[in-house]
Amino acid sequence: MNLKKGINPLQSVKDKAEEVAGQLKEQATELSAAAQEQFEAVLDEYKKVLPIAESLGLEVGSFEVEMGILPQIKTSLVGSVERINNEAVQTLIDQHQNNKLLVLIFKALLMTKDMQKRLNITNLKGIVVDIRLGVPPKVSVNLAS
Repeated sequence: MNLKKGINPLQSVKDKAEEVAGQLKEQATELSAAAQEQFEAVLDEYKKVLPIAESLGLEVGSFEVEMGILPQIKTSLVGSVERINNEAVQTLIDQHQNNKLLVLIFKALLMTKDMQKRLNITNLKGIVVDIRLGVPPKVSVNLAS
């Protein structure tokens, strides 16, 4: 040990730990800012989805805000499976390739409608699109009575 030179090994470790903690805090702040920007972009995409979804007969069924280190919004679109026109939905997907959320939602709609038809599930006429607006966004679609 270098006690003769006045170097305290415990202080040296403590200083290094504080330096690393400061670096980690700075990186976390940068990550949080980047995630916030992504969240804002997803929110903007959702705002653009709403009028298009309404044109297909879907409407907002629920809306919930969760706060945490990163905010998150849980929302749903509800409507009738019978009103979902496959060709119209595919055209919208093709026209809005730059809106990843819209593409994700509408592809999930088409897949669910296809599964309903293939499995001959005729008693469930409603459709619910659950959307989690966060980083990354997440979509699930279920059939309802």
